Amino acid sequence: MSQIDDYVHPYAEVALSNITREYPYAAHHLVHGLADIVPAVEKHPAFANSFDWHSSVHMHYLLASLLETDEAQTASWRDRALEVLTAHLSEENMLAEAAFLRDNPSWERPYGWAWAVELNRVLNASDVPELRELGSNTQVLAETVFDLVIAWLPKVAEPVRHGVHSNTAFGLRRILIGARVAGRHDAVDVIAGAARRLFAEDVTWNFAQERSGHDFLSPGLCEADLMAEVLTEDELATWLPGFLSELSPESPALTPVKVLDPTDGQQSHLYGLGLSVAASVMRLAPKLELITENAGDNELADHAKGMLTRVDSLMAPGLEAAVSDEYMSSHWVATFAWEALRLN
Repeated sequence: MSQIDDYVHPYAEVALSNITREYPYAAHHLVHGLADIVPAVEKHPAFANSFDWHSSVHMHYLLASLLETDEAQTASWRDRALEVLTAHLSEENMLAEAAFLRDNPSWERPYGWAWAVELNRVLNASDVPELRELGSNTQVLAETVFDLVIAWLPKVAEPVRHGVHSNTAFGLRRILIGARVAGRHDAVDVIAGAARRLFAEDVTWNFAQERSGHDFLSPGLCEADLMAEVLTEDELATWLPGFLSELSPESPALTPVKVLDPTDGQQSHLYGLGLSVAASVMRLAPKLELITENAGDNELADHAKGMLTRVDSLMAPGLEAAVSDEYMSSHWVATFAWEALRLN
């Protein structure tokens, strides 16, 4: 696999192209009347680009992340990236985006919410002064998400386990991490409590049959990722081996799926599936290996080691699709590719 540095420039170009491209755009809005049928930019002055709101948010996150790299310091695209981010993430625009979330409290829940928190987190943690300044603007967006999560989770009877945007565990893990960094202990406590209530009793996840034809997430691995953030070390030592006991290097869940029609926006999700699974494996396999070695479970420890050998093959199709000419994949896949590359 190429060095991670090789991806900075092409991914920056993709991100810049996406967040300055207005159409095609999928609004996904509930329309109450003719007054709601307006150009997307009137509702979303920052994120009416990159095909849809959540992809726009995480493409802004990607560009901010790329600006942190050494390669970005002298890059030809650096000034343009900072200019666009500054224009899009203005205080006025963030207030408008946060107001829309408050007025539509189930919209973009929880996937778009999670990326809004991630965007704010990376800006606030940035070594780039211009980006840190923007973090003060996006704070209102993150705080709105934390408030919405606190209001929502006590009313959740069952988690959503699909491998797409509505997946509960994927969004909650990212919001939880952001809430910890932001010192929103109220949101941390609500998320941790909900995770325990919804997932703590799960055992022996069926990785052989979890995958469907438009997934970009593994429901099982997303759940394990979340619980690894929530459970104590001792609790995880019991829960994780039991939950992952059916996962082996040969499992279908660790085998990349060939995309037969890249123009199909649902099928192209499978590019992201390989990348998100690879990232989960890189986070979870070392934990599982350590736990099972300490417990003397050599078979599961060997499985954990073997899972890591699947990472490169899982990532390969997505790395290519991230910079392809097919917009159904290139409007979003690079974010997942970059996150996996940083773990690899």
